[in-house]
Amino acid sequence: MKIITTNMAEAIDDEVDGIAKLGPKFAAIHIDKKLKVSPQLAKRQINLLLHRVLDTNDDTDCVVWYRYLVAAGNEFYDFKSEVLKYDDASRCGLVWTANFVAYRCRTCGVTPCMSICSDCFHNSDHTGHDFNMFRSHAGGACDCGDVHAMRHTGYASLCF
Repeated sequence: MKIITTNMAEAIDDEVDGIAKLGPKFAAIHIDKKLKVSPQLAKRQINLLLHRVLDTNDDTDCVVWYRYLVAAGNEFYDFKSEVLKYDDASRCGLVWTANFVAYRCRTCGVTPCMSICSDCFHNSDHTGHDFNMFRSHAGGACDCGDVHAMRHTGYASLCF
């Protein structure tokens, strides 16, 4: 069993403080580089950093940190595009949190609660359709490509 002394605990706190001060993007880049050199050290750093971020009670800040950490310091949407190159699923399924801007097309929708992300909306033709843009209050998921939520004619070119 490893005993952590007060000096060791302070050193670990200082280390995490230093990483956190880098900000989400550069902290994620730092940890990604550490993963390649010292996986154990990087795992410890990311665990401590996640605990620190979770304790902030600022959901928006947490999401920003998570996006950069998952994307290894890259912009999240660039990372998402790269990952989607390997996804052969026929629907988008993007999940979003509160305050996300999405669209609802009543012409394409099979259900009144159908909603699609802005990427799917702009990559499909809704000319002359009855649609609206809205800011999500609680979160949601993109229904593009889901036959139970919308007609095939409204699918984005990415989703079929």
